[in-house]
Amino acid sequence: MAAPPREDDGPGVPGVRVRTPRGVRTAQTAAPLEAGSPVVRAGERLVRRIEALVEEIGRLRADNDQLRQQLHGAIDLFDRASSALAEPRPRRRTPAAAGSAAAPVRRRRPRSRGAKGRATPPEVTTDVVRAVIAKLGQGTASEIASEITRAGVKVSGRAIRFLAERAGAETFRGEDGRRRYRL
Repeated sequence: MAAPPREDDGPGVPGVRVRTPRGVRTAQTAAPLEAGSPVVRAGERLVRRIEALVEEIGRLRADNDQLRQQLHGAIDLFDRASSALAEPRPRRRTPAAAGSAAAPVRRRRPRSRGAKGRATPPEVTTDVVRAVIAKLGQGTASEIASEITRAGVKVSGRAIRFLAERAGAETFRGEDGRRRYRL
């Protein structure tokens, strides 16, 4: 983008034109200051920096416009490619199906859903969990699960937490901060 037209001479910067909004006082209307004062020099430096930033913003906006055009072109290309892939293709006929006009159509049965989550083995009941807790005195769900697993039935601590609550076990926090169960 091009910089906006500049109208007024900037204060103390010869040859630089700056657009002045309405109601803003310019150096011509302000009280005259010394040209060599530190405040004037600081103001001039500030004006130069602001002008450089305005020019930089203009260049960045032009670059941004170019990048947007490239992005829109890439999106159009992607859309055309995906729509070309989505068009139905003619199916190839197998040699067996090509010879017979009335070949039977095979239809797939929809897949049945598998078991959801972890299934607790039917051998592990609330009575088994209660017996292991009574044997151990107290224990965490993983300790109880490992004891049942050693007996021959693999079970998880998660299943034990579920079953221990239903078995009537008392839940408390041990000294180590872990959840423990006792009868």
